[in-house]
Amino acid sequence: MGWPYHFVDITPDEKSHRRELLSQYAYISQVSVLIPISGYALYRLCTWLFARTGAVDVAYSALKEPGNTESTRESHGVSLKAIGSRCRVLLWWLNGEVTPNWGLRGHSIAAVIWTLWLLILCFLQTGHDYLHVTKRFGSVAAAQLPLLFLLSMRTRFSPLVIIFGSSHEQLIHWHRICGRVIMILLLLHGTWYINYFVQNGILADRIRQQHPITGLISISLIATIASTSLERVRKWSYRVFIYCHLSFGLAIWPLLLLHAKPLRLYAAEALALFIIDRVLRYMDTVTDPAILEQVPHTELLKIRFPMTSTKSARFQAKPGQHVYLSIPSNPTCTGSKGLLSNPFTVSEVTANEIALVLRARRGPTTQTLRTHADRFKTHPLISIEGPYGGALPVAELASSVDRILLVAGGIGGTFILPVYWALQEQLELETGGSDRLNLTWALRSAAEASWAIDYEKQAFSQSSNVHIYLTRHRLRRNALDDTVHAEGLELNELQESSDMVGGVKPLAGRPDLKDIVDETFRYNADERVAVIFCGPREMGRELRAHAGKWVTKGREVIWHQETFGW
Repeated sequence: MGWPYHFVDITPDEKSHRRELLSQYAYISQVSVLIPISGYALYRLCTWLFARTGAVDVAYSALKEPGNTESTRESHGVSLKAIGSRCRVLLWWLNGEVTPNWGLRGHSIAAVIWTLWLLILCFLQTGHDYLHVTKRFGSVAAAQLPLLFLLSMRTRFSPLVIIFGSSHEQLIHWHRICGRVIMILLLLHGTWYINYFVQNGILADRIRQQHPITGLISISLIATIASTSLERVRKWSYRVFIYCHLSFGLAIWPLLLLHAKPLRLYAAEALALFIIDRVLRYMDTVTDPAILEQVPHTELLKIRFPMTSTKSARFQAKPGQHVYLSIPSNPTCTGSKGLLSNPFTVSEVTANEIALVLRARRGPTTQTLRTHADRFKTHPLISIEGPYGGALPVAELASSVDRILLVAGGIGGTFILPVYWALQEQLELETGGSDRLNLTWALRSAAEASWAIDYEKQAFSQSSNVHIYLTRHRLRRNALDDTVHAEGLELNELQESSDMVGGVKPLAGRPDLKDIVDETFRYNADERVAVIFCGPREMGRELRAHAGKWVTKGREVIWHQETFGW
């Protein structure tokens, strides 16, 4: 079977019909995204109703059929339990990485399914018309642009944030996938158009005209955006990534308006979403002088930022939230907001201020903050946007799981410790409830924990369930005894430290995550266990692998990993 598409001459009526089909299938590609969104919203609603009314348990317990014996009911119970166990194993597998740093399996499968659906829409009712299928790829890709911008919206009023009950850090992965799908479709659209020009010997003439030149520039900008969005580039220079993303993304908008008239509606929708998001984010940003402190004997900075009582209540409502911090481009103008912003977890919240703890790295933002912290009594202007995140349901966890394991690595304690204190407060209302909560925190030195024990309320009162490991304690200086590094956490032999951290006597070295996980699961085979982690990525992979072995044994595990990897 050969290539079915050919260069054909069509009548004006056929051209009009082709334009109608292009608009129709572009519209279908845009509207069809409502199907998975509505499906997930319905799933969330049903789950909430079942949990609220206990409909599942009631329906099963009330099932009485003639001749139904106790052994039959038990066999049904075993069968349902086995099915539930297999479903949990499948979900655990889907939420695992394809390969390290290549995204989750579930995301990849969804991306393949969505891409196949869009390809079907690109080919349906195109006959043997080469130009029709070429144009169809461009129109279907352009119709996805509003979805791309919708997935990138950071404001808490984003429709998808409300429907999915999540924050933008979960949606941003789908934004990246959507961008890749659009890029594939547009590259095919452009490649087939160039082939058409070459085959007909009109490349030199057409390349100077408005439609082809605006299309080539748009594809080049999209390719640049995609290449600068790679993780390696983001780690090398976050500034290059964000500047290219915003400037080139906005530059594509007028090019699409000039490229083809049918694309103007989708370009206008995308621009409207961008403007709405920016306006709402601007309104949710506060710029004030902040107090910067260097945590002694560490590379950590502590930032205390004043908050009004109204906004402070939003920070107090949920633990583990984060903000986007930026330095105003014009310090003399309080209305000025910096274009470059970085996410940082809120480590402490009081009635009139919030605190952030961050590690000063080589980036421009943290280096500027470090310079201000080194100066005596300087209160630089800082812009804080948010809060965001905090999707972890602390109250539900405390009431619905039997055991909770919190694991933090290094600066990941800024997320884990507020969650720990909130859970501890919930569990203390129950008799012996606090024994169900276990905390493991691995950090470089005792000095790095000083920010967490500044206040009396933040001391680790349940010291028997809190385990702190100092990975750089008593390092041997012999060159033959070099320690092994694992993304910032140094491996060393376990030995007890004489220092006290918040009332806890820490151990030196890296924690044995396998033993910690096994100890958590050893109590009762029917217990539901929540494992919550924030820290280096390699440490998270190891922890999840150990917890996954218990999932394969039929245990119900709730996994949450907080990471800023976009």
